[in-house]
Amino acid sequence: MTAVRRSGIVALAGALALAIAAVILNTPALAPGAFNWAEPGNVAAALAQGRGFSDPFGGGTGPTAWVPPLPVALEASVFLAFGVKTAASAKALVVISTCGLAAANALLVFALRRSATPLAIIASAVFVGLSIGLSDGPMRVLSEAWLDLLLSAALLWAALEVGGESRHGASRVLVVASAAAALTDAGLALAALVVAAALAFAARDEAFVRRAALAAGAAAVLSAGAWTARNAAVFHRLVPLKSNFWFELHLANVASADGLPRAETVLHSLPFFDAGQFERYSSLGEIKYVDSFRAPTIAAIAAAPSHFAANIGRRLANALIFCRHDGGAVLTRGHFDAGDLQLLAGAGLLLPAGAPDRAFWTRIDMPPVRARVAVGALHLADPDGVWRNWAACRLDYDAQFGGMTNLGVGFLTAGVPTLALLLAALRGRGGLPRSARWAAVIGGAMALPYILVNHNDRHQLPLLAMQAVVMGTCVQAWVERPRKP
Repeated sequence: MTAVRRSGIVALAGALALAIAAVILNTPALAPGAFNWAEPGNVAAALAQGRGFSDPFGGGTGPTAWVPPLPVALEASVFLAFGVKTAASAKALVVISTCGLAAANALLVFALRRSATPLAIIASAVFVGLSIGLSDGPMRVLSEAWLDLLLSAALLWAALEVGGESRHGASRVLVVASAAAALTDAGLALAALVVAAALAFAARDEAFVRRAALAAGAAAVLSAGAWTARNAAVFHRLVPLKSNFWFELHLANVASADGLPRAETVLHSLPFFDAGQFERYSSLGEIKYVDSFRAPTIAAIAAAPSHFAANIGRRLANALIFCRHDGGAVLTRGHFDAGDLQLLAGAGLLLPAGAPDRAFWTRIDMPPVRARVAVGALHLADPDGVWRNWAACRLDYDAQFGGMTNLGVGFLTAGVPTLALLLAALRGRGGLPRSARWAAVIGGAMALPYILVNHNDRHQLPLLAMQAVVMGTCVQAWVERPRKP
């Protein structure tokens, strides 16, 4: 069987597994009101309804650059075809994301097809298995990680192919992926530029590769430049990709004690959840709102630079050793008495989420004894009912974020890929294969901006495709004598 045919079978098997999983995992959630559309969905709705790129938190707050444009544009196109925030649109987005993940898997398989036989199969199995198995993974309804995974796989495939038999097609993919990356994610934008620079440097004597690399770099710069020009015209300020840099830096390094914001901190800081923050955002406007975090953030970092450096170190460990998957908050079950709701919110135990039956327990991971005492001290109308609600939500929280499963996921999405890279380098004769080196470069560039500013499991998820390549390389290196692709 030829390598191309074998690769096609593996890619098709991965696509079939992803499609089946998409139906099983998402069907129960595909009902109106069963999911929230978050900031990208709000902006996409504004676009589809003719209000322009605006209103990330709803409420007609005006123009925005809070979220990057490409994922929003894709979502808005679905809204135009299937209705704004409808179940039909959610189903269409699940289909699109599943196709995107299948395409990413296929790109990985074909990128590795010239390697020793097991690598493409193992990397595909790891990628598909983690995509399906992670509870908060890219198969989740409305997850946008599929686009990051697709573009990172496209960059890897193009980097490996641009000097080979498929060089013309690879150069086109490299240019398109670089332009799209610059409008999708800060880490992807950096990865595209790093790939272009590395190709140009390594191919100083290969004119075609050098031209392709320069074209890709130019495409990324022009793409980002066009979006920056839009933002400058709207805000009279240079905003290269997203406007919320100072907010994110403040959230992770001032509002959070350890550089890794917990869900409770986010809930009380993000205008999407907190009514007070929304009012401040709405009254100031986006740019002034974000600017309000600049001075206190600079002052805090200047006062304790070693603490900021330690935060970066903790985020580095979060990306390379153990990625914390703990929400620190969970949606309540059912309704509360209005008076009880007010008392719980006043005590900081509960955060209303804009609807009578939607609120978050914000200290759901506190010891149950302390929670019982805190609830009992409030003189609630229905203390037993409130306590049962908390206890049931705590069980939900523990099932998702507690125990050995969560511990395993934390290492699997950070420490295991890092260890695999080191073991593959030690075992491989002549160093790492090109595919693993490129995967490490792309994954490292994607993670770097978030390690410096604000990193969590949501930022780790887009690295999944590159991690699968590294883990597959390690298995191959220890199963048989490696051959460089």
